[in-house]
Amino acid sequence: MRRYFAAGVIALVAAVPLFGSLVTTDIYVISQDDPVFEDVYVASSRTVIDGLLDGDLTAFTGELVISGEVTGDVQVMTTGSVRITPTGVIGGSLRGASMNTTIEGEVVGDVFVAGASVVVEEGGMVGRDVMAFGGVARIEGTVGRDVRGRSIRTVITGAISGDVDVATERFEVGPTAVIDGDILYRSGSEASIAADAEVGGTVTRLPAQANFIYGLVLSIANLVGILAFLFAGIVALMVFRGTGSRAVGAIIMHPIRTILYGLATVIVLPTLIVVLGATLVGIPIAVFLAMLGAAALVLGPVPAVTALGNRVMFGRGGLLGAFVLGAVVWRFGIWIVPVVGGALYLVALVWGIGAWVDGAIATRRKDPLPLALLPASMIPGPDEVPSDWVPPMAPVPTPAVEPPDSESAD
Repeated sequence: MRRYFAAGVIALVAAVPLFGSLVTTDIYVISQDDPVFEDVYVASSRTVIDGLLDGDLTAFTGELVISGEVTGDVQVMTTGSVRITPTGVIGGSLRGASMNTTIEGEVVGDVFVAGASVVVEEGGMVGRDVMAFGGVARIEGTVGRDVRGRSIRTVITGAISGDVDVATERFEVGPTAVIDGDILYRSGSEASIAADAEVGGTVTRLPAQANFIYGLVLSIANLVGILAFLFAGIVALMVFRGTGSRAVGAIIMHPIRTILYGLATVIVLPTLIVVLGATLVGIPIAVFLAMLGAAALVLGPVPAVTALGNRVMFGRGGLLGAFVLGAVVWRFGIWIVPVVGGALYLVALVWGIGAWVDGAIATRRKDPLPLALLPASMIPGPDEVPSDWVPPMAPVPTPAVEPPDSESAD
């Protein structure tokens, strides 16, 4: 099951493209009369797609409702619900985390969702795989390939063209179910499979894995954690683009200096908060520094992670692309190797905090953006610029010549 989750997380975060713009609003609506022909990135309390979105949708929202068409992929993180109505169509895949996900329409690609419930209603269609992690997974509609995941209760009453491979506390197959492939389930109890259900392959039960609920919560927490870190990091790099770029460049070009800055900050900041908090005048400053320290626990690793992604991409990607790739590698390393996971986090945190400090100083000095973040094709080589070359100077304006005085001419 771990390999399925890892593959899903990598697929999810790798699908997040470079952010061109981020819309922040209370309610975001795409109406039938106003189609959108580009990728959309939105942070809102409610998102409604009632018309055509010709592109991808990345939404951090309180609720998502799709009754129109999204031609690309949908990435969503919400504390509420996701609903694809009977008229809703997603041309790509649906990935994300929500309390409740309900599919009444069509998803042409895959569905990879974590939450309290994941339901493919009768009449709902998923063209490829369904991977569900959460409390209840209920498949009443049609799935074009496999159903996989980990949930407390799994109920299948619809049609599945592939296999079923789930870990669950309770597994039920209804009389209307049609499963063309095999059923493999891990559970502490026997499945309830109706006699009228059509199963084309074999039915195999494996022993339940230990600490099932703990494993389920841990899987969901990992997914939500990587999504939250990606969102926070992308917003931080967009809002503080100059400082963020210089911070990443500082790690690449001055690694020792940045880690020393980080160690000094980690040692001095808590002491400074305590000292200021002991004085009446310093309490507001201490509160501000404490909030800054709390934010650093989340955003501190961003420059170090971005520098890692920049090296993996050989300097060919942009700032945000390097961050997304670096976040995948970093978080996957923390999750897959628990013994050194804490050390990986601390190194990235201290190094990143030092880079933020270095980047802030460089921004205040108005230093140029580091060449290390530019694609190699944009950096001139040593043979491309003559040693005696100097930048061209602006032309010197010619003094205006006044016309001769007519009286003096006479």
